[in-house]
Amino acid sequence: MIHYLFKISNFVPNACFRTVFDIDYNKLYENGRRIILIDLDNTLIPYDEFDAKPIHIELFKKIKTIGLQVIIISNNKQNRVKRFAEKVNCDYIYSALKPLKKGYKKALKKLKNYDHHEIISIGDQIMTDVLGSSRVGIPCILVKPIKKKIEKWYTRINRKMETKVLKRLKKHYPETYEKIKKIEEINE
Repeated sequence: MIHYLFKISNFVPNACFRTVFDIDYNKLYENGRRIILIDLDNTLIPYDEFDAKPIHIELFKKIKTIGLQVIIISNNKQNRVKRFAEKVNCDYIYSALKPLKKGYKKALKKLKNYDHHEIISIGDQIMTDVLGSSRVGIPCILVKPIKKKIEKWYTRINRKMETKVLKRLKKHYPETYEKIKKIEEINE
């Protein structure tokens, strides 16, 4: 179990984008994706904001119009996740405990008649979103965190561990490392 967690391949995102708004959701659909599991904090909104803005509501409408189903999967508490999810009219999982499998299994139980290859996840953390998705066999799109300066203490610990993982990615997956560094450098 421990050895599996630390395989460097488990920390490799499927793709990297600056924001959730830069992802080509039509292309995801064309490539057979039908379900998106998306993180909330620092992926959709920063920790110091609570409500979906009109730009988020439009994004979720667009995604649903394409034919994709969205479930927000977050480690945060129910009231925060529910508040955002209700505004964008989608299902959600709170207290997901990513990178553990628990939250992902809950999300998969909410789905009916799906093929595992139809699912993709989106998040801002290598240590929770990419690793968690990898552990359940779901590819993950990594986006740049919205506001690192206001992250919670436990996320800051993850970011320190992420630095060590990035060093290993640089050695074993230099192209992926360069993609990650490229999105991080934008607007720094």
